[in-house]
Amino acid sequence: MISAASEAVSGNPAPFTWVTAVSMLVFCAILWVIVDYMRVHPRPAMWVWGLSLLTFPLWIWGPGRDIGLVNWFSWAKILSVLIPLTIVGAMRIAVAEQRVGRIWDILRNPRFLWFPYAILFLNIAEATLRDAEIGNYWNAAVGLGLCLTIPYSPRFWEILPGRNAELVAYTTMAWNFLYTTWNLCFTFGGYPPEEEHFAASICILAVAEIYPLVKGRPELYIMARIYTLPVLMLAIAIYNIFPKVMPSDGWFNNDVWIVWGIVNFALTVPYLFWYTWQLESDRSFISFRRGKARQEFVRLHGDTIDQLMEINLSLDAAVDNHGRTRTRGPQPPRPFPAPDTVDPR
Repeated sequence: MISAASEAVSGNPAPFTWVTAVSMLVFCAILWVIVDYMRVHPRPAMWVWGLSLLTFPLWIWGPGRDIGLVNWFSWAKILSVLIPLTIVGAMRIAVAEQRVGRIWDILRNPRFLWFPYAILFLNIAEATLRDAEIGNYWNAAVGLGLCLTIPYSPRFWEILPGRNAELVAYTTMAWNFLYTTWNLCFTFGGYPPEEEHFAASICILAVAEIYPLVKGRPELYIMARIYTLPVLMLAIAIYNIFPKVMPSDGWFNNDVWIVWGIVNFALTVPYLFWYTWQLESDRSFISFRRGKARQEFVRLHGDTIDQLMEINLSLDAAVDNHGRTRTRGPQPPRPFPAPDTVDPR
């Protein structure tokens, strides 16, 4: 029988009280302030998370060691979050301050945006393996789908010029939603009771989802996500207070967990086809961008994108199923040179 790592806690489940509700709201407010501050301050975005690695003795010997990092996934997760965040902070500084030097030039190079892309891929892959390990193969398949549909870098990733040097990724609204529901399903069943933090995960994912919408800039989703996750991971590593201030033990239900994964999978399949179609038709240049970002991109590159799409359409219509060439309608006559331009030879 499939059984999540959480395992239903015996006895009555933790009630959802006003203390839980207030704690979640306060945590969301703290996360919101952190994301907003990190977004406009590249230097703290590097130093805070870099120096936070020095808290590792507390992970091992601190008072919360028995309720913190208790399995391989948690150790891998926190290291694969804090170290890359420090490097991303350095990338933002390189752009914001136009630092000079070989290392700074590498960090500023658009091709180095493959690094945050790869880290996002790695983080999803880690949880996907964990989902498969504990038995929710449906949700694991969704994780694989999310890995395959991360918009390519650097085509859809950018560190904007200016003093804020914001990291933006032009993910679609559907991808953001699938990531959120997939991650919640994983957290619902992916952790043992002593490390459970499902209510806290709702907070970090809700802030990441809502923050870009409130700002009117959907491309900030990844940035909001990468700055909410380390807050949760550090709290768990140092002293996991979430089972006390916002307990969710006993909320787990194995049937809900499996059905949730199936629903996520059912939503992912059509998205995979849509995503492939957008890339193949070159519509992705526009459809992946939304709001002001789309308007600005169309203003700068709209004519070029129209030409690419027309080329794709013409290639798709050039040959029928039997190998005979065809056209999309009457073709204009081929122009002949004027008499005075004909070469007499």
